[in-house]
Formats: sequence, C-alpha cells, structure tokens
Amino acid sequence: MSGAKLFLNGFGLSLSAGAVILVLLLIRSGLARRYSARWRCVIWLLLAVRLLIPLPLESGILQIELPQRLSQPKYGQSDAYSFPQRSGVPNLEAAGQQEEGAADQASVLPESEVNQEPETTTVLLKKAGPSPLSIACGVWLGGGLLCAAGQLLRYSIWRRRTLRWNQPVQDKSLLKMIKEESSAAKLPQPPRAYYNATLSAPLVLGYFRPMLLLPEEFSARPAAGAVLRHECIHLKRGDLFWKLLLLAAVCVHWYNPLMWIMREAVHQDLELACDEAVLEGRDAAERILYGSALLEHAKKPAARAGVFRGNA
Repeated sequence: MSGAKLFLNGFGLSLSAGAVILVLLLIRSGLARRYSARWRCVIWLLLAVRLLIPLPLESGILQIELPQRLSQPKYGQSDAYSFPQRSGVPNLEAAGQQEEGAADQASVLPESEVNQEPETTTVLLKKAGPSPLSIACGVWLGGGLLCAAGQLLRYSIWRRRTLRWNQPVQDKSLLKMIKEESSAAKLPQPPRAYYNATLSAPLVLGYFRPMLLLPEEFSARPAAGAVLRHECIHLKRGDLFWKLLLLAAVCVHWYNPLMWIMREAVHQDLELACDEAVLEGRDAAERILYGSALLEHAKKPAARAGVFRGNA
C-alpha cells in the first residue's frame, strides 16, 4: 500500500470514527445510566483499535476514490503516437489503386527526397513538483512523529524529576496491606512500593516492572485499603497498555480534535471503572469513606505524566 493511499485511508477512517466519537460523546450521560464504565471503556478501546487498522475506505462512511493512473498507448496503437512511414517504403494497398502516371512521377523524384527520414518529434519531460496529496501525506507523517516524540519527551522529563524522590516503603503494616490488596485484585505479585514527596495521590508506573508510588503521609489516610485496591486493579486490567494504545491512535490521527477529546473521556472512564470495581460489594459506610478519600485527592493538584501511568 502506497503512502498516499495509506494517508487517504486513514483520513477517511478518521472522519468516519470522528462521527462515531461525536455520537458517543453526545449520548455519554445516557450510556452512564444504563451501562457500567467498564463497558464504555470496551467500546472506546475497540474504537481505538479500529483507528489503527487502515482497512479499505469502502468499509467506512466516507469513500474517497483515488485518481487512476493514465496508461499511455504503446507505439503504433494510436494516431497521436504513430509516426509517418518512410516515403521510400511503398504502401501495397495504395500502390494497387494508384494510376500508372503517378507511379512514373514518383520514379523521377530525386534520390535525396526518396531516402529522407521523417522529422522526429522531441518530447520534453518536465520534472513535476510535489503534488498536494504528497504534501498532505508528509505533513500527516511529520505531525504524527512530532506528537509521539513530544509525549515521550514529556514522560521522560517527568519520570526523571519524580523518581529521584522515591524512598522505599518500610512500614510493615502498609506493606502487608499492599500485599493483601494485590492478592484481592488477583495480581501475581505486589508491585514495588515507594514513598514520593512530590505526589499528592497514589499512582502506578511501569509496564513490565510496575511501581506503586505513594504520598509520604499515605499510611495515615482513611480508606487506604480501597485506594490501594484501585491502583492494583489498574495493573490487573492492563490499563497502562490500553492508554499506550490510545496514545498511538491519537498520534496517527493527531489532526482530528475529536481524538483528543476521546482520549480524555477514555481516561475518565478507566478511572470510573476502577472505582466501580473497588466499591462492588461494599456497604454504605465504606462507600462514603472511599468517596471522601477521592474528594480529598481531587482538591490537590495531580502529578501529570501523560498516558504512561495510572492514578487514583
């Protein structure tokens, strides 16, 4: 598949998916009353996967026909590309129909005129500049690379500035609580736990060797077990990988503002889905306690690390 065709396929797919995103955003409040946040996440993430598969445009809402390449006729197939025959070569069909007087006149022509070659038409091929489609394809590719590079640079800067404040958790009661909540979330092993003075809310970080970063005063907070369960559920469900997939879709379709709006909606639904899982089976008192802990976190500025971490 050529770059131009890939760009047109992606553009048509972006417009088709944009229409779906707009509809989902408009009916989002209605969906929230009928479906859980986890099911909304499934819909969003299936859409993100679709955005990364450049299927033929005929499968989308918008169809764009690529211009067909003009085929030049071969030599001798068209009058426009045919050259006159040499005057010294007789045409048998015409010779049979000519009169004897015309044949005599042809015989007395000078030899230089008889053997004269036909004048050859010289075709000058001008070097064409880049087409508008090629320019648009280059802008799309450059914008996607800049978007991905910007997100990676932002994350690397945040990670370097944040992780230097890590201090391993030594509190045995807190480590026991982390182990219990990890087991309740069905994680194979608890994540590495660190205190971090720059954070106001817990978060998980890392794909293959995850870390749990906690504020320094976390052990004294109410509903600590529920908050830890929230972070462990992020790890169990692979939310960090889903966010990375979503980032890839946004970088490919960076020119569509609805993709950026969808990303924020997905992040919110991923957090709500973890909250629903934490509150499942808990009584009213525990729900109120957990809600109070979430409100306390919401009042403080959250550390921003892009889509490479999950937080409460």
